[in-house]
This record gives sequence, structure tokens and C-alpha cells, in this order.
Amino acid sequence: MGLNTLNIRIVLLLVIASYVQGSEYKITDQVYFDIQVEDEFLGRIVLGLFGEVAPKTCKNFKELVKNGVNGKTYVGTKFHTALRKVMIQGGDIVNNDGTGSVSIYGEYFDDETFLIKHESAGLLAMANVGPDTNGCQFLITTMACPWLDGKNVIFGKVLKGAGVVHKIEHMKTDIYDQLVNHIFISNAGIIDTTPFYEKAKNYELTFWAWIKAGWFPLSFSFAILGFFQFIMAQLNKYELTKLA
Repeated sequence: MGLNTLNIRIVLLLVIASYVQGSEYKITDQVYFDIQVEDEFLGRIVLGLFGEVAPKTCKNFKELVKNGVNGKTYVGTKFHTALRKVMIQGGDIVNNDGTGSVSIYGEYFDDETFLIKHESAGLLAMANVGPDTNGCQFLITTMACPWLDGKNVIFGKVLKGAGVVHKIEHMKTDIYDQLVNHIFISNAGIIDTTPFYEKAKNYELTFWAWIKAGWFPLSFSFAILGFFQFIMAQLNKYELTKLA
């Protein structure tokens, strides 16, 4: 293997690594939801909050978990909507059906940041009805949803209980994607947390799943590196011809 070929392969590995690693964000707080379906306990979801990225949004969420607004918290609220391969939605402490909105700042509050993208399943974002209409409702993605970028504020991720999320996702819905069963938060609370860093993106740990997700940027990188290798080969031929 020539030195130039070795260098190119090293560069290629660095390009691949840059796609795999992703950015890390500080988890400042953790929240848990105990989920129940009718009379049956389904499991616990633990959510990590990106308090440095979206402090205002995280503060609202934590208050609705702990103290609530007008005596209403997330306890007792249901997951009312499930779109398979997209997301589940809940958190309406006003009407408990997806039509209500309230926050510690008023009925609505502004979009805080769109820094983190909807690149994978398990991301916690605010649900809304348009720009700057954040309230109490939230969603959890069940796949990458790039069409939500710039529209919904991501402020956390699922740390534990992904299986619970996907059970909710696959439960029976009506023609309007409203969940038929009564799936609700039976208990909720704040977990004492020493801040730590996490990647926002949750990766499928299989090579081909990763290749499928990143085929376009990778194919572009491969094309550039292939062209560079071709030029180097032609230059080597030219040098050998001169020496002959």
C-alpha cells in the first residue's frame, strides 16, 4: 500500500467517524414518567433534559412535572396521539385531548432554539400549532423527522424506556391517529442528577442501518476522495514516465 493510498484511507475513516460521533450536549436534569395502560403498568420512561441548550423550555417542563400550573401537572395526562414511524404525543394538562395549552409563562411561549435536529428516534421536543406556540404538550420521536427541523424545539432525549415508547407507538389508533386505549402518566418526578454529556442522536448500532441513513453525505465524500486518489495516481504515472 502506497503512502498516498494510506493517507486517503485515513482521511476516509475520519470522515466516517465525524458522521458517527455527533455532537454531545449536557444533560442537566432527568425526569421520569411511569406509564399505565388502563389498569396495567406499562413501564418507566426516563428523559434527560438539555438544560444548557434550552433552559427556558426545560424549566417549563420540570415545573409541569413537579408543581404544575393551577394545580395541574403531567400526572394523569394521557398520550393522545401516535404516528407510527414518526412520534407519540401527550402532555395536555388543560383538556387532556391534544387541544389545550398552558405554560409557566402563559398560554404560549416562544421557540427557544432549533440547534438540535430531529435526527433519530427518542428525541424529546415541544409540540405546537405553529411558530412560538409552545405550552405543555410534548412529543417523542420514533424515527428521524427532518421535516420538523426549524419547527419544533428539541430539549431532551429518552435515556431509558425506549421500549415503552415503541409500545405506545404501536398501540391501536383511530383514523385520526388518536390512541384508542387510555395510556397515561400515572406518576412523574425529578431524578437527582449530576450533569453529564450525551449525544443527542440515538444510533442504530448496525453498519448497514448507518450507511442507509448517511448514504448521501458519504457518497459525496467517497466521490471527492476517489477523484483525489485518481489525480494522485496520474501524477505518480507522470513521475515514473519522466524517470524512464
